[in-house]
Amino acid sequence: MKVSDLDLRKLLVFDPAEGRLLLGEERYLLFRQEAFATLRKVLQAQLGPALLRSILSQFGYRCGQGDYQALSKGHDWDTDLDRMGAGPVMHTWEGIVRADPTFLEFDPARGHFHMKGTWKNSYEAEIHLREFGPSETAVCHTLTGYATGWCSAFIGFDVVAIEPTCIAKGDSICTFHIQQTAAWGAEAEPWKEALRGTDYSLSKELERKIATIEEQSRAIRELATPVIEVRDDILALPIVGRIDSSRGAELLESTLGAITSRQARCIILDVTGVDTVDTFTASQILTVARAAELLGAHCVLTGVRSQIAHTLVSLGIDLSSIRTLRTLKDGIRHCIRYLAQQHA
Repeated sequence: MKVSDLDLRKLLVFDPAEGRLLLGEERYLLFRQEAFATLRKVLQAQLGPALLRSILSQFGYRCGQGDYQALSKGHDWDTDLDRMGAGPVMHTWEGIVRADPTFLEFDPARGHFHMKGTWKNSYEAEIHLREFGPSETAVCHTLTGYATGWCSAFIGFDVVAIEPTCIAKGDSICTFHIQQTAAWGAEAEPWKEALRGTDYSLSKELERKIATIEEQSRAIRELATPVIEVRDDILALPIVGRIDSSRGAELLESTLGAITSRQARCIILDVTGVDTVDTFTASQILTVARAAELLGAHCVLTGVRSQIAHTLVSLGIDLSSIRTLRTLKDGIRHCIRYLAQQHA
């Protein structure tokens, strides 16, 4: 069979009684271009351009490989050139794009494949221009994916198709250029990267991002509540902002850990950076102070401003068990005197 004999009108079997459209043993589907425009808009909005490109490239790659397998099963091509040329002709018949190869040479024995051509009336470029306007990069992702999948299946080793020019980025025509993977330099990296997304899992990516956010949150909490070694035996814990249950646990863990590891005998809880105090915040500070004293550390509370003191009184918070001082400097002086008295 010659590639010029390929006529999709004769190859497709319409079976409305069963609700199927077949090419050989493969089931085909017909969709309006507008449906793909909607899909592209949703993917762009929900996933962003990088993941959109990866998904569409992988979709095109599977389509190209699938079409090659479907046409290889039921047809005896006259030449390898006819077999190879069936891909662009198939894409043209499917209404995807008018594909016109302008250069082709291949040698499977040497691992060589080189092909160039043009795409006319790309449905992807049309959709992108209509929905998003001009692009800074080529947008025919399913087309390059298809060309990569078809040509790789034909030649028996990996090739990569790129789109050097695209009407969506202001060029006069869309073009394609295909070579074996090793022949490409950095210019093909965006297309390689998109194809490497075969096993990409959005759920796993979300899990990784959540883990990263949690790790960053922990780091921020640690920076927000650093335990500072003022001098031998004296630690200071500046507390800034509100304290929730998670941060309260972090405060307790970091304070007790620092007291134990550094064998501190005094701990200063400085609340100068706390704007407002509620019952929960006060109870968390008291919990840290009492836990520190259970480890044998003398605890001092500093930075209690008049407004916070008034709030604590109105809330009925009892701070009589903790030594309170006006400033961190006062707290350090007190701890030095306290340690001197202990050594006397």
